[in-house]
Amino acid sequence: MTQNVPATNASSSLERQLDSLLEGQLVAGARNAVARIEAPAAGFVYEHAVGVAREDTGEAMTPDHRFHTASVSKSMTALLVLQLADEGALGPKGVDARYVEFEVFPDDIQERLLTRGGRPAFAGVTLRHMLSHTSGFRDAFVDDGSGTSKEIGRPAPGSIIGSDATRNFTAAWSPWLPDGDTTEVRGVVNFYLSQPGITEALSESGAAFHYSDTAFVLLTLLVERVTGESYHANLGERILTPCDLQDSYLAYRDDPPLGPRRQPESDVHAYGIPMLSSGKNLSFDWGGGGLVTTAHDLVRFQRALAEHRLPGSSRILPEMTAWSRPAGLAEPRTGVGLGLFRTRYPGGELWGHSGAWGAKMDCDQSLGIYFAGTVNRAGAAADWHHALIAAVAEHIR
Repeated sequence: MTQNVPATNASSSLERQLDSLLEGQLVAGARNAVARIEAPAAGFVYEHAVGVAREDTGEAMTPDHRFHTASVSKSMTALLVLQLADEGALGPKGVDARYVEFEVFPDDIQERLLTRGGRPAFAGVTLRHMLSHTSGFRDAFVDDGSGTSKEIGRPAPGSIIGSDATRNFTAAWSPWLPDGDTTEVRGVVNFYLSQPGITEALSESGAAFHYSDTAFVLLTLLVERVTGESYHANLGERILTPCDLQDSYLAYRDDPPLGPRRQPESDVHAYGIPMLSSGKNLSFDWGGGGLVTTAHDLVRFQRALAEHRLPGSSRILPEMTAWSRPAGLAEPRTGVGLGLFRTRYPGGELWGHSGAWGAKMDCDQSLGIYFAGTVNRAGAAADWHHALIAAVAEHIR
């Protein structure tokens, strides 16, 4: 439905066009989809949901259904790191400090995290390298020592997603277990260190772009080390509560109890199955992708960031959007910042982030258009939402 839109033939026509575009995602293979678009200066708000939210209940998808954002969460993780830098908690160099300076891991582990020619190569990696995916780290979720998912054309056989899906999507995951895996819980960093060749750097630090969940798991552990509080506590205190994101939480860490305030999340469809209805566990996706939210909350967060309504955001957002274009960054991305990407679309350029389960958070700041939504499907077209934003852009120009 649309809200706060003048009842004109033009806006009614736009609403029908947006409904049709979103419903087209079901034809394209999605089982459900939701989108929210706000253009505050034009007084325009659109929100609509289609499809079946849960395969186990058959309930219809609504705008109130929460969804797993996957890597959209990285924007919040980056913001936490930059807030700490802004407060001086990371020392005089801020995000240009080297990760090893914070002693998140014992020396013997830090020396193993990244290698080059079999020798330790992590000492010079800065937080900026990790935030901009230019650290040289492979992605433990989809890469292994034999190659990257891009080279292989699918998740690498030694990656978390590619190695043993039955076990890896049923195990409970923790980011790091200093004493090793248990029969109940697996460690993401433990898994990464156990895979032959995976620690071999793909490039010199700062030289090339390679998307890495590994780096963001390490950054989230750094947030916990520096603050002495859990990641989800930081997320709540520094972002969710100040932004009044009442329908958002970190999955598997601070989920509200099921009841009137929280229904089961809408299904993620991947590898031919409805992951949540089938009882799969997505807890490996933590600081790099563990946020559960609604389209409404996600737009609210993005607007708070863009409109400088978060502590330090008037200084932090310019840092997040200081775009670079390193080797390896491919179209439609035209720039990588810190926890954000700049992307070309038919109406111009967007900044925001996307997630592997089809979630999107994007802003056309030149026109004041904010978008959030999901198609809850792995493998969905990366630009599935561009036509919706472009339609609004055309309407308000």
